[in-house]
Amino acid sequence: MRLAGKVALVTGATYGIGTAILERFAEEGASVVFTGRSADKGQALQDRLRGEGRAVSFAQGSVAIEADVQAAIALAVDTYGSLTTVVNNAAATDMTTPGGPDSHVEEIAIDAFETILRTGIWGVLYTSKYAIPHMKAAGGGAIINISAASSVRAIEGRPAYQASKGAVNALTRQIAVDYGPLGIRCNAIIVGFTPTGGEVMTKMVANEGFISAVKKAIPSPRLGTPRDIANGCLYLASEEGEYVNGVLLPIDGGLTCKLGVPDTSALSAIGEG
Repeated sequence: MRLAGKVALVTGATYGIGTAILERFAEEGASVVFTGRSADKGQALQDRLRGEGRAVSFAQGSVAIEADVQAAIALAVDTYGSLTTVVNNAAATDMTTPGGPDSHVEEIAIDAFETILRTGIWGVLYTSKYAIPHMKAAGGGAIINISAASSVRAIEGRPAYQASKGAVNALTRQIAVDYGPLGIRCNAIIVGFTPTGGEVMTKMVANEGFISAVKKAIPSPRLGTPRDIANGCLYLASEEGEYVNGVLLPIDGGLTCKLGVPDTSALSAIGEG
């Protein structure tokens, strides 16, 4: 059990990558409080995992609301005795899908931009702010922020989402520098194209033209999965990652290391001279 004795908070865990992280942590012996806005989904997930013998507790709420974050952290400490690990996964994905309100800068509504950033970066701030005192009391801990490839390599549209993830990267480094001497590590995972289910993502994966272009951009021979991201979180949360601090770790099949130029394979047919 690589996380035996750890108490974790995973935000936005009733869906996709968050659920995979929750499941992976619980499998490895952590006690986990997880958040989400849907009471039905959260309760069903809690019931299923408890039925499998996992120590998990659901805290309904939004990371954009400071009091909800404080309540989730209090639940972790009151139920399991401490807090050693935080995964900031929640994001306003319902607003940042293609065709949603997160459009180009000249088009996006100011209130939409603010709402997306309040979840994407204020949520990380709230969770980290209120978790760090408990990590100090525990003698150290790990904060893992879920970022995105588009935070380091821009794509068209979604300026609010991209801005929020860029801010997450900067805050990750700042927390690592400020709290590293206290044994509190902070790292971010740069997530590439990772199908997570859901109506919009399913349509994207089913679009042969789109998915063919995505696969050409990824050096690895397959798309990512939520469990790939969960495995990275497990490493960073465990004692194996105790000397890793302030890192932006890409788990993207090589997406962000590939130069976006046209296919040069045809050049081999051009002779010299």
